[in-house]
Amino acid sequence: MKRRAIKAVEFMLLLPFILVFSALSANALRPKKEGKLQSFLVEDDVHIFKGALVCLNDAGYVEPATNAADKVLAGVAYEECDNTLVGHSQGGKSIRLYRDGLFKFASSGITQAEVGLYCYVSDDDTVEDAGTATQGVIAGVVVELESADVVWVDIEPGINQGALSATANSDT
Repeated sequence: MKRRAIKAVEFMLLLPFILVFSALSANALRPKKEGKLQSFLVEDDVHIFKGALVCLNDAGYVEPATNAADKVLAGVAYEECDNTLVGHSQGGKSIRLYRDGLFKFASSGITQAEVGLYCYVSDDDTVEDAGTATQGVIAGVVVELESADVVWVDIEPGINQGALSATANSDT
């Protein structure tokens, strides 16, 4: 009887490991982390304004988006973060960013023919078409041309493209 009880306890201890390494055969309660807002550490000596396009640099810290090498889109600032005040340091502050959604930005050179195509970061408030983007930092996909100088952008493809680029770069 003792042996059977020990086997039952051993089985119960192993059960989570068995379930982790096998395909589901029933519903599973799965922990979920909401992806819409995510916190990132901020680069030293930068000021990020609420609503700004924000990029990750090659050191893994966020900063206002620019059309510069070694940057990938991280999101749109949910809040303001001033990391230029006395005592500022790299990673000394964090900021929450929207990681998906449609956002309205100033645009440069984008036409109706580019709806559905990638647009690129010009600065933290402006996106541009492929013809003027020198570094190719993808801001997302143009979903609506509101006027000659205002567009709506789905940022999720830009974030996903950045993740793909980072993965590709880490293998080289």
